[in-house]
Amino acid sequence: MPALNHEPEELDEGFPEGIYNIRVKEIIFPHTFSSGNEGMKIQFDVWNSDGIGFTTYENIVTSLARVKWKLKEFCFALGLDYDDPNLKSEDFEGKEGKASMKREAGSRWLSIDHYLSVDSADAKTDVKTVDASQDSVPF
Repeated sequence: MPALNHEPEELDEGFPEGIYNIRVKEIIFPHTFSSGNEGMKIQFDVWNSDGIGFTTYENIVTSLARVKWKLKEFCFALGLDYDDPNLKSEDFEGKEGKASMKREAGSRWLSIDHYLSVDSADAKTDVKTVDASQDSVPF
């Protein structure tokens, strides 16, 4: 049999932590979690600035007041009005935004740390330029 020729020293640690683009691919609502709380199960397409991506999943509990901040942050990231009393789960499908992704200790996979509001996402991705002739720092 031929060797795998897989070069084990070239192990890739996966995607780095950082800010990624997200798109809601699928949303299941209502969903009852094992805790008995109700909420949304969400599947995302996630990609970096080079267009390379992966799929990730997120759960958002909607039945507890103490965690409504996450739903609000999610709405702001997608440009939806959290205060709209007619907001439906279908309103999220296909929407795009940005999220800060992190890796839990010991995990190979990234997960959503927090969502970036539309306003803050634009501010964080703007490229800042410096006029070298006006810059007093000598390096």
